[in-house]
Amino acid sequence: MLEAIANSKKSIVLMTYIFHADGIGVKFISELRQAHARGVVIRVLLDGVMAHLTRPSVVHALRNAGIPFALFNSPLLARQFIFLNLRSHRKICVVDGRIGFTGGFNIHRDYWSSNPDEAVHQDTHFRVTGPIVAQLSTVFVNEWLYSSGETLRGEPWFLEEDEIPHEGRVLARGIAAGPNEQQERLRGSYLTALNVAQKSVKIMSPYFIPDEVLIAAIGDAINRQVEVDIFIPRNNSKILLAATMETINEILGHGARLWLCPPPFNHSKLMIVDDQWLLMGSGNWDERSLRLNFEFNVECYNALLVNKINTLFRTHQNSATQFTYAEYLKRPFHHRLFDGCTRIFSPFL
Repeated sequence: MLEAIANSKKSIVLMTYIFHADGIGVKFISELRQAHARGVVIRVLLDGVMAHLTRPSVVHALRNAGIPFALFNSPLLARQFIFLNLRSHRKICVVDGRIGFTGGFNIHRDYWSSNPDEAVHQDTHFRVTGPIVAQLSTVFVNEWLYSSGETLRGEPWFLEEDEIPHEGRVLARGIAAGPNEQQERLRGSYLTALNVAQKSVKIMSPYFIPDEVLIAAIGDAINRQVEVDIFIPRNNSKILLAATMETINEILGHGARLWLCPPPFNHSKLMIVDDQWLLMGSGNWDERSLRLNFEFNVECYNALLVNKINTLFRTHQNSATQFTYAEYLKRPFHHRLFDGCTRIFSPFL
């Protein structure tokens, strides 16, 4: 993504949930500043809450660099304060209207270190080209209009129809989900995938706290002899891990396999069905992503692409520890009681 920004000629749009002004963020700000200096038009959209929480301030860094930016649902604006809990969790970057990037990657200091021996966060982000790039751009310009009041149309934000490269063999569709939609599109994607699965389902998510409907769908898939494997990191938050364990209790009881991945922390959000279909993007398996956050995911139909992502799953499985239902039942009673209590607060985690 940094290379594409460095080579940009016309336009850059960047939307992210977390943007730290130090660490890897220094490199992004530097490349954006240089692009702005050579005449590239830039728009950066940040989640309003996270932008005010980061230190050093990314707002000050972007302003000092002369880079146009806006905040989504800033808590400092009275008209947006009532929507404080509705956050933009999307990660989208489009360069020159031609190259797009999306996935789970935040511009977070923990993703990069100058020391090559230091463990950093892991994630999965995708570079996309072709017609789907216009979908990424459309999501951005709609959210930018809401946040800034500025309308972005045509050149240089979008390619002309005859300029759109029809390349690649992967059928892909963007799924923009949020509380402003009448239908819960992210939940619908998960449910549909579980309901049509015939052989296998693989899920990787750093925050796995599905509700009863999704738990039932996982159970139904297992009853149809579908193999379900779930990969989660050993989270540093005791409360979050406890809430996850309460959910895992039910899913393991159905017969799912749980794999606990060791550090470094893996922030990837991936789902594979029958080794043919892939869902990737920003959405987690928790109430915040399903009901409150604005998310962007992409579903892809291509066995060759899925095979490459399966390699990633196998790599994590080789280093992970399987956690069984029998092991859960052996946990001390006070631990399981704490698990149940934290489930009450799962929509706020």
